[in-house]
Amino acid sequence: MQAPPRVQLLFWALLGCASVILTEVVTFSFPFPFVTVWGLLVICPLYTLHVLVLAWLIFRRGAVSLYTLFLAGALLGMYEAYVTKVLWNPTWGDATVTFGGVYVVQTAILVLFYHPLMAFVLPLLVCESLFTTSRELLRSLHARSQRWISSRPVLTSAVLGIYGGAFHAVAASSVRNSLTSVLLSAFVWGVVVLAWKRWGGKWTLRDLLPSDRQATGLIGLLLIGYLWQGVLLRPEALPRTLLPHLTVWAMYLLFGGLLWLHLRHSAPLAAPEPARRCQPERLSIAYFLAFASTSVLGSAMKTAAGAMVLVSFLLGIGTGLWLVLRAAVALRQLTVQARPTSGSYPD
Repeated sequence: MQAPPRVQLLFWALLGCASVILTEVVTFSFPFPFVTVWGLLVICPLYTLHVLVLAWLIFRRGAVSLYTLFLAGALLGMYEAYVTKVLWNPTWGDATVTFGGVYVVQTAILVLFYHPLMAFVLPLLVCESLFTTSRELLRSLHARSQRWISSRPVLTSAVLGIYGGAFHAVAASSVRNSLTSVLLSAFVWGVVVLAWKRWGGKWTLRDLLPSDRQATGLIGLLLIGYLWQGVLLRPEALPRTLLPHLTVWAMYLLFGGLLWLHLRHSAPLAAPEPARRCQPERLSIAYFLAFASTSVLGSAMKTAAGAMVLVSFLLGIGTGLWLVLRAAVALRQLTVQARPTSGSYPD
């Protein structure tokens, strides 16, 4: 059953806020997205539209899996090509290693790790766990991860906040700006959470995601954003030769093709299970307290904070590569299982 449009919009705001905070605020790439014109008109819609469209896509057929979640998140990360042009012309990090016209380190971090996890999977997981009666994303994770998150929700929130604070400390220009960024983000998130507590109600994640008709409009808005930002945002960074474009198209084909094939073989939707009730205010406080505290402490220990972030990059990229390979292997197995036996054909 579809939730009323006003309830959907409120949940979409939660999804967008979570995605923006976990990406742009944590990395200090755009620390004040909720109080600036560019943040409100460009950054927030960009992430919100991506999350909604891709979530609609993977929830349309059967049950979601870790592979479909990761591949959809990788497609989200690909906006760093034609929108920001970072894959071709980085604005951060050592721009030295290239392959096929794209910068390897930046591409690996953004497409194989950070955007799939922080901009897509975690916002969906957080918002489903805190604000809905379903737990589909939690069930798609490894059993050990499910047990950890379910049994230690406050600690999980604090650990996520510690990681965000460490990253924030490394990238922030000053402690004052860092704290201001965290507090403003916490305030906006708190307002939307309280609004949900008052007007949200009890719905599953599928009830709150866009319908097919709504998704058509959202896709149109996303394409408009790609068009004008692709043309006007850093036009000098757009490659003038064919090879860099071919490399990006090949990446789109890889992630999009694997996602499409996995969606074709989606498992049937399991019967819903009773969901343990969460306390969004308590978990949000745990996250932002850990975030703010670690950000301040990390500014005095930038070497240690930087080491934590570097290790996360290495582990995240390794996990992303492993998931791509496993998605291909799992697809082969699914294809073989779906192939009819000789006795299935009519005489």
